[in-house]
Amino acid sequence: MKFLEGLTRLPHDDLFIHLPPHSVPLSPSREMAPARAGCCSLLLLLLGLWVAEVLVRAKPKDMTSSQWFKTQHVQPSPQACNSAMSIINKYTERRKDLNTFLHEPFSSVAITCQTPNIACKNSCKNCHQSHGPMSLTMGELTSGKYPNCRYKEKHLNTPYIVACDPPQQGDPGYPLVPVHLDKVV
Repeated sequence: MKFLEGLTRLPHDDLFIHLPPHSVPLSPSREMAPARAGCCSLLLLLLGLWVAEVLVRAKPKDMTSSQWFKTQHVQPSPQACNSAMSIINKYTERRKDLNTFLHEPFSSVAITCQTPNIACKNSCKNCHQSHGPMSLTMGELTSGKYPNCRYKEKHLNTPYIVACDPPQQGDPGYPLVPVHLDKVV
């Protein structure tokens, strides 16, 4: 407040002679330069919010994370990749480039959530590795645009890692439920 009072006592011409505080960037001619650092920070914040929105939109609104995991990844009886991926792509109305189907019941995947915690790819500690190798199919996009996509199948027998969280309302009553397929080992 005292700073503002001091400014009011100065003649109007003096207000324009004083240099701005050191925190304001100056050009070589000692004029105020645009504050680019603040602009970049704002752009990064907006980009981060946009990415977060896209990721949230990837899951249908009427499903919990675990229900969406089950829809995308749990396939006890192997099916043709093109038809299975067509169903998944209809939920989001866009193509998914890569997906893995676990050929075991949801209850078996949920039991994986009871194995010891390990670090996920994003450094969170809520991941769990399957007890051993499991039958799975990886589908990789080879051509096409939504809704006419074609996928190449790759059948494997290997362990997998899932991220698990406490169940939400509408989820099965396991202590933890799978919400993300983190990695195929």
